[in-house]
Amino acid sequence: MPSDKSDEVVGKLDKVVDNLETATSQLSGVVTQQQLDLVRERITSCEADIISVKTSDELTNEKFSEHFDQIDVEMHQLKEHNSNLEKDVSGLRALALTGFALSTIAMISLVLCIAYL
Repeated sequence: MPSDKSDEVVGKLDKVVDNLETATSQLSGVVTQQQLDLVRERITSCEADIISVKTSDELTNEKFSEHFDQIDVEMHQLKEHNSNLEKDVSGLRALALTGFALSTIAMISLVLCIAYL
């Protein structure tokens, strides 16, 4: 009888061990599934962030491109204005020299006119 009871106790202990092993593997599966779900959420969040950054980067590149085009146009206009100003300064220099030459000639003519009178 004592061996029957010990066999019965061993059998029950085996069932308890089997139940514990089953519960442990199920809990491991649950933890793993929770971890996978968490990883999926984080990956989804990262993908959304990457798409947002990519969109923002594309918009920034477009704005920079527009600004560079505008700067290029303005630089061309500035070069044209600078060229025109250089021409104007050259013209003014020529006029000043011509005016000096004419005034010198006029002074010499006045002196000669006064000398002949």
